[in-house]
Amino acid sequence: MKTLRLLFAFVCFSSSVQSQSHIDDHFHIYNWDWQKDGYILTGSLFAWGGSQLLKASADKITLSDLPTRDPMNLWGIDRGATENYSLDAQKWSDVFLYSSFLLPFTHYTGLKCRKQGFIVAGMAFETFLINDAITNTLKALTKRFRPFTYNSEVSNEIKLSNGARYSFASGHASNTAALGFFSAKVFSDLYPHSKWKPVIWTLGVTLPAMTGYLRYRAGKHFPTDIIAGYALGATIGYLVPHFHKVSNDDLSLNLIPVQNGMMLSFTKTLK
Repeated sequence: MKTLRLLFAFVCFSSSVQSQSHIDDHFHIYNWDWQKDGYILTGSLFAWGGSQLLKASADKITLSDLPTRDPMNLWGIDRGATENYSLDAQKWSDVFLYSSFLLPFTHYTGLKCRKQGFIVAGMAFETFLINDAITNTLKALTKRFRPFTYNSEVSNEIKLSNGARYSFASGHASNTAALGFFSAKVFSDLYPHSKWKPVIWTLGVTLPAMTGYLRYRAGKHFPTDIIAGYALGATIGYLVPHFHKVSNDDLSLNLIPVQNGMMLSFTKTLK
């Protein structure tokens, strides 16, 4: 119910501001460069697919891996997570995650967003692809075991699932942060003088924090996984619309091919 209330709040605030705002028929706040954004989308899509392949090709967990899971080898901040395991918390964290995918589209209740609906949708897709590709690549490379694999009360059958080694970074935290910050940033850009901005930002910041806490209670992630995922998602969610703003044409976001993959580049033109 909390998730539904948060989502409803986004819709209500967007609609409320729209009803109070004068709409300029020539209003244009975001820029979409078909060549540059085409490269970014294509590169991000390949990177996302590659990250999925990395995870799919990982070695299966064996029983011999499990006895080596000693909580004392963890940082102090992470040890408490090894005592957690909750299917209810896991279920609600999934609800929060899937609901967050609707957040960017709550702005479509306002004419300002609908006038640039394609660009907003394109930016949201870029945000998801870039964030999820980086998150999944980190999971595949670090292969960190989830907290519940340290818990003696959890069955070996659950511990041997291949997803048990993808703790860092938290995908739920990173994706909800990316979409939450993206939605708050777009709202701020569309309605820069709105009195509702603090409320929208509070919702955007709180949703991933609540999701991260649920993942902690579920035994799915350590605090350091959640902090890293939150920071990653928040950064990408904020920067993608920021670098698409027409007023920031001297700033650019580029995806550059390199020998072993793609490199995300931010540049500023000095005047």
